Amino acid sequence: MRYAFRTGLAAATLVGSVIVPSVAFASTSHGARSASDATAADRCTVVKRGGIGAGLDVRLTMSPKGPSVVFVDEADGSQVKDLGTLNRSHPALARSAGIDVEILNAYGSTPQLLAKTNGGTSGYYEIQNFPTLPKGCSLDEGTVVKQCTVSQQDGIGAGLDARLTMSPKGPSVVFVDEADGSQVKRLGTLNRSRPKLPASAGIYAEIVQPSSWEPQLKSKTQGGTTRYAFTDFPKLPKGCPLY
Repeated sequence: MRYAFRTGLAAATLVGSVIVPSVAFASTSHGARSASDATAADRCTVVKRGGIGAGLDVRLTMSPKGPSVVFVDEADGSQVKDLGTLNRSHPALARSAGIDVEILNAYGSTPQLLAKTNGGTSGYYEIQNFPTLPKGCSLDEGTVVKQCTVSQQDGIGAGLDARLTMSPKGPSVVFVDEADGSQVKRLGTLNRSRPKLPASAGIYAEIVQPSSWEPQLKSKTQGGTTRYAFTDFPKLPKGCPLY
């Protein structure tokens, strides 16, 4: 039996764009806090604004949590709320929006925005770079791993399930009692550093190609001439990296 889980869960820069550090100021009983009190997230967030045509501007934000985009009316600077926000979990506008806009390389350090606001053959695609993170700032790897981790659970015989997890750090396997759902701790966890159960485990289980994009679990829980079973790990979501 299979169960699916997701634990979080694929070139022209416009002239005149402005990049500014984004620092949030909150009112307190002592007045607005100073820039020196800004959090690390504030200091590492930068914003750039540029046009994409059809009376629209885009506000491109880059932070340790990745890129995001909001759409702004070119005339009055108000947010076009009907188009929502683009980010890693929602990297492209739906077709019903009437324009083509998508974040490319959303999990990388150099994402880009691909946009086409004119339909048919009259328009063309333009690519804008997101602003670069300030010196000393970097993408939050923990956030990437959380957003890009997917799991599934499959029966492998002898009353055992295998919970197969795929993340940017590669594949991992824990073994689960099919009857009560508890982890079979004596078998431990398989991963890149421990890809195979020892012979003393009583069953055969091994991650095949643990450093690849398409690893498999090779398993055999019965003796004799029983054949090995091969189970694919779930695929990383679109755009997610593999470290």
